[in-house]
Parts: sequence; structure tokens; C-alpha cells
Amino acid sequence: MEGKEAIIARILGDAEKRAKVLLDEAEENAKESLKEAEEWAENYKETQRAHLKEETENLIARKKTVAQLDCRKAMLRAKQDVIEAVFSCVLEKACVFGKEKYLSVVERLLAEYAEKGDCIYLAEDAPFSEEELMHLGIVKKLALKFGGKEKLKGGVYLTNEVSDKDLSFAALIGSKKEELETEIANSLFLTK
Repeated sequence: MEGKEAIIARILGDAEKRAKVLLDEAEENAKESLKEAEEWAENYKETQRAHLKEETENLIARKKTVAQLDCRKAMLRAKQDVIEAVFSCVLEKACVFGKEKYLSVVERLLAEYAEKGDCIYLAEDAPFSEEELMHLGIVKKLALKFGGKEKLKGGVYLTNEVSDKDLSFAALIGSKKEELETEIANSLFLTK
């Protein structure tokens, strides 16, 4: 039986040696896998940090762009408000012209736009009377009629069977507004 036991002991010894080699290899593989996993995790953290940093920088850049756009919009609104105030001031000054100047402006408007037989409506706050209006040479020349006083922002309103002409100061200034806005903006806001 000694032979059998020796064979069994040798098989067990070989098995133990083989098991130790396999165990050593498994431990080495586990250490290698752990090292690779740790390196991967570190690389992943670095990649995520870099990605997060890039996302943060992009978000900040977008927020800055939006803030700059909002600032430009606010400046544009402020400039438009200033230009609107300029036109409002012009209209206010025109509406309070003295009698002579007001009559002169109305006479020029009638000479340029009135047609024979037109009916004139005068702004109710005009600084002259119907009689003074009707004594103007152009009124007599074109046989214009007085239609009454209206709630106009200065100036006059003409009507006939074919057309109406709003020659109120508000309408005239409004029609020039688009044409003059750029020029006014340039003179107000361009720095030299």
C-alpha cells in the first residue's frame, strides 16, 4: 500500500503545487486587474473633471453672451427712449409755437398740400382763431372751407370728396421720424 500512498501523496503534492501556481497567477491577475481598474477609474475621474470643467466654461461663456445681448438690448431700448423723447420734445415745441409762427407753418402746409375747395379742420389748441385762418391768402386763393376745430396734435387736417390729408404736427413729425432716426442717433450717440 505504500506504493499507492506514495502515488496519492505525489498526486496531492503536484495538485498543491499546481493549486499554488494557479493561486499565485490568480492573485497576480487580480492585482493587475485591480491596478487597471484603479487606473481606469483615475482616468475616468480626470476625464469627467475635464469634461465638467469644459461644460462649466461653456456654460459661463453662454451666460456671458446672454448677458452681453441683454446689455445691448437695454442700451438699444434706452437709446430708442432718448430718440422718442427728442421727437416728443419737437412735437411739444411745435404745438406751442407763437401765433405768427404757427400761422406761417399752417399757411406753408396749405400752400403745399391743399386742393381747391378742401375743408380745413384746425387743432383746437391753435393760438389763432377761425377768422385769422380764413384771412390767409392761400385759403382765399383755393376757396378753402373751415370745418371746425378737432383734437389734433397741432396743425390742420384737410378733407375733400376724394381724400383726407393729416397735416397735424404729430403726423408730420411722425412721417419724418423714420427718415431722421439714424441721423439723430448718430449725432447723439456716436463718440468722436
